[in-house]
Amino acid sequence: MAEGGGVIKRGSRVGLRYTMHDAAGKYLGGSGTEIESFVHGSGAVVRGLERALEGRSAGEKLEVTVKPEDGFGQKRRGPGPQPIPRATFPANAELKVGMKFQAESPDRKPIDLVIARIAQHEVFVDANHPFAGMTLRYEIEVVTVG
Repeated sequence: MAEGGGVIKRGSRVGLRYTMHDAAGKYLGGSGTEIESFVHGSGAVVRGLERALEGRSAGEKLEVTVKPEDGFGQKRRGPGPQPIPRATFPANAELKVGMKFQAESPDRKPIDLVIARIAQHEVFVDANHPFAGMTLRYEIEVVTVG
């Protein structure tokens, strides 16, 4: 059921349901029956989706193909997932694979990292998003625009 009025523009609070597949059609994730909410223009979704959603209204359904340069970036770089001690994170932190966070490089520059795998005493982090280098296909239902 569609709710909310207006069209999606910068600053709109958008609620949607989606599924995401790779170029070969393999299911990579989605919102299921839940409504995922974000503020349009905040960088909460990849650039290719933001462009495709601009001007859309509640109730619209669309399919969007997002190339790597408008999604999670081009080819993978660096050494791949690297282990760090689990004790590096706060004891009560709820860590999940795919969770993004920012750390400081040895030269004190911020670096964006993604949790790739969690072991008993180590957390494997990667500077690449798991979907880097991939063309993604989204099926989207815009549920609310506010």
